[in-house]
Amino acid sequence: MEVTGHIDLKARLEHTEKENAELKQELLMLKTQLQKFAQMIFGSKSERFIPHPSQLTLDIQTETVPPSCSVSAAKKIEYVKTGEPVSKKKELNELGSYLDHLPKVYETVEPADLPADAIRIGEERYELLESRPGELFVRVIITPKYKLPVRDDSDKTTILAAPAPERPLNRCVAGTSVLAQILVDKYCDHLPLFRQAKRFERNGMELPYNTMVDWAGKSIDLLSVLFEALKKEVIGSEYIHVDETGLKVLCSKENKHNRKIHDGYLWCYNNSIRKLVFFDYQPGRGEKYAAGILKDFRGFIQTDGWGAYEGVVEKQKQITQICCLAHARRKFHEALTYDKELAEYALTKFKAIYDIERKCKEQGLSYDEITKVRQQEAVPVLEELHTWLLQEYKKKHLPSSPISIAINYSLERWDRLCYYTKDGKLNPDNNPVERSIRPIAVGRKNYLFAGSHKGAQRLAMIYSLIGTCKMNGINTYEWLKDVFSKINIHPISKIAQLLPHNWKPEQSASQPAA
Repeated sequence: MEVTGHIDLKARLEHTEKENAELKQELLMLKTQLQKFAQMIFGSKSERFIPHPSQLTLDIQTETVPPSCSVSAAKKIEYVKTGEPVSKKKELNELGSYLDHLPKVYETVEPADLPADAIRIGEERYELLESRPGELFVRVIITPKYKLPVRDDSDKTTILAAPAPERPLNRCVAGTSVLAQILVDKYCDHLPLFRQAKRFERNGMELPYNTMVDWAGKSIDLLSVLFEALKKEVIGSEYIHVDETGLKVLCSKENKHNRKIHDGYLWCYNNSIRKLVFFDYQPGRGEKYAAGILKDFRGFIQTDGWGAYEGVVEKQKQITQICCLAHARRKFHEALTYDKELAEYALTKFKAIYDIERKCKEQGLSYDEITKVRQQEAVPVLEELHTWLLQEYKKKHLPSSPISIAINYSLERWDRLCYYTKDGKLNPDNNPVERSIRPIAVGRKNYLFAGSHKGAQRLAMIYSLIGTCKMNGINTYEWLKDVFSKINIHPISKIAQLLPHNWKPEQSASQPAA
């Protein structure tokens, strides 16, 4: 009986220890989720990492020796005191030089009860920076008609008149500047059409909301030929970044009895070399939605760890997938509070890698020179990091712990993370496409959802063209205004000339006078 009791107690102890281990693992997972949610709501979004001077090196043999400072190579810095203290007067002078380029409106204020025999001996000038709310005005275009005198025996009368002005939208009173401003306000400044209508109303100009919706939709449809031309250039390149972001779509128009909100996705294809971006709206996030666009693509795609891209690459052998180093780094940043010592070591290595990239960018190196620098400096750091990852993987951390997730994420994609070192034109991360997606995230907080699937497709069109304008430093308002004035009469075979990266500012039509 004693033996049986001993066995029962041992089994119960083992069961309790196993149960405690499972509870600890679940508690760790819940703490990690809670911390992540708190970070999303209250915390800083920056992932900048500055290693602590007294950070431990974990006593690993692959640790690199920090570069020593050469005293003989140090530069002497001298400061010369000018005797002129920095004051607000200097700041005002710099602003004053900016005010010199602005148009001026002059007004004179005379003293009250000024005698008739007063002699003017001078004046004082005061400058105030003012603004005027957006105004609407009617541009009246007059085309005189002329009758030519009869010069022969025939009774024919010849009438001469200038052609009627070209309208962007058929039988629409809206001019190019109004259409361009509506689109810029909504998709660049994230001001929904309802707020735009209220702004016009405050200024004494009532522009119906439904009319603005109609103008915005038709003007984006007018740009659809440019959207297809841009898509052709992006997919025809050899290197693109790919990512996707969610978009709520109201499906009441498709099904009036069910006002369901659908979770759609805007897939972003970014060419960081030629500075092009293309958005494609799809109702889902699966592999089939990316395969349709990438079926004719040949070259490199850089993505995050989403499995849909791996499925596309397996079926299309002409595509080479490389992964994002920033996503791998982010996993270790999220593990800082769980295991600070291990996470800081990995982040220090990532910092060394990005310091190399920053140096290449500051020196303006060519693609071949960047490849050489990466092979000489970045590859050894990556090899040390890989060796450390394998050592930590063998220690068998808790599978659900953040540090274990970070290690496994990097090891599973290691070759694709390091592929960028073979070619200087490749980026180490997918940050270019994430910068293109950021305006959509801001817009979603304002207009909340697309009104229909067709509306979501229009969003993709206008975000593609506006995003390309931003990447190329083009004034979106001036580009839209000029394109609206030309697109109806421009040859379709040369439509690519109107794309933002091919457009030249001197092509812009002259400003109409109010």
